[in-house]
Amino acid sequence: MTTAPDTDNPRCARTERGLGPVTGTALTIAGVVGTGVLVLPGLAVRDAGPAALVAVAALVALSVPLAVTFAALGARFPAAGGVSSFVVRGVGPAAGAVTAWWFYLGVPLGVPAMGLFAGDYVQAAVGGGTATQLGTALLVLAVAAAATARGVQVSGGMQVALTTVLVGGLLAVLALVAPAVALERLTPFAPNGWAAVAPAVLVLFWLLTGWEAAAHLTGRFADARRDVPRATAMTLVVVAVLSGGTTLALLTVPGIDAGGSAPVTQLLGTVIGGAAGTAAAVLAVVVTLGNTNAYVAGLAELGGEMGRSGQAPGWLASAPGTVPRRSLTVVTVQALVSLAAVTVLGWSTEHLVLLTTASQVAVYGAGLIAALRLLPRRTAGWWAAAVSLPPILVLAALSGWYLLAPTGLAVAALAHRRLSSRRLPRPLS
Repeated sequence: MTTAPDTDNPRCARTERGLGPVTGTALTIAGVVGTGVLVLPGLAVRDAGPAALVAVAALVALSVPLAVTFAALGARFPAAGGVSSFVVRGVGPAAGAVTAWWFYLGVPLGVPAMGLFAGDYVQAAVGGGTATQLGTALLVLAVAAAATARGVQVSGGMQVALTTVLVGGLLAVLALVAPAVALERLTPFAPNGWAAVAPAVLVLFWLLTGWEAAAHLTGRFADARRDVPRATAMTLVVVAVLSGGTTLALLTVPGIDAGGSAPVTQLLGTVIGGAAGTAAAVLAVVVTLGNTNAYVAGLAELGGEMGRSGQAPGWLASAPGTVPRRSLTVVTVQALVSLAAVTVLGWSTEHLVLLTTASQVAVYGAGLIAALRLLPRRTAGWWAAAVSLPPILVLAALSGWYLLAPTGLAVAALAHRRLSSRRLPRPLS
């Protein structure tokens, strides 16, 4: 039987046991809140208009049972790794391998999107259009890959610091523009029809990624029973305020092109004028560099662990504590292919987000099915999984052709597993 990697959450910082309530809450928030909050509300508004607020509310509501489920899994199996390890325990090694492949090869499709998020702000500040946006994304990826190759990885403390800058900066912007909010601008509420809420939900789902980090961190809290619910509740509040507040501000502050580029630059520009572009661009680039480094390093390490465990080809394996260079190469090349698709095929950032969302929805679905099998029936965690699974299945159905990505990865994972089993020597009779 193969074993799952130690963790398959790229943004989950490595920490020691004995986390207090403040540090644990900070790490939980850092695992969930990322650069996407600077851009995705604008994409959702472009898709659905004011009805994007319904999408935000739905996803915040879905976050509650998701967070409870993964916290319960982490409390019951504190020594386990990421979602794939729960799937191995609850469903079987084949399903666990598929889940790991969804993480390892599904997430890198969206890694360049973070660079494109930052590039959107840079081009708004200095001009250059698409060339500046793509150049920024390429530079962010190159810096992250080079840092990982040299063994440099954003620490848990640095990740918390970067998230603090992001959250604090965005809250400051929202506070500054609050006096200008004009709620009458919320009409018509659904200019593109209620069906437009579906793509808005899928775009915003990126903001939910990271709740599985609760499972990884639960076993490291000094007093998990007391502090995990507090950390989860605080993270929910932060996600709700940032995503809901940004969406509402884009819709109601006069003079904002709600579906346009660099939405936070536009908001800040209503208060401080021309300096807004530079300030927002610096914030976006600094936070994106940290997040991308954490993602790339975590994914590279995941590939090395998958190679050692047999979930992926053995040539990906790397010794524990060493830089997984071959796995890093795979992650980097795949990210470059995604950027090439943007350049050659004319894909938008939203395409990359939705491709990644399809794999992330599949991962959550597998994790919830495992939770229903692993958690005691009729406990809070079990009920949370039961409540979460139907909307996750609906999101999977709404993903449409983007589901080809996790479907193809599942076929590849099972094919590798079958071929690997054929190569094993047969026991002597």
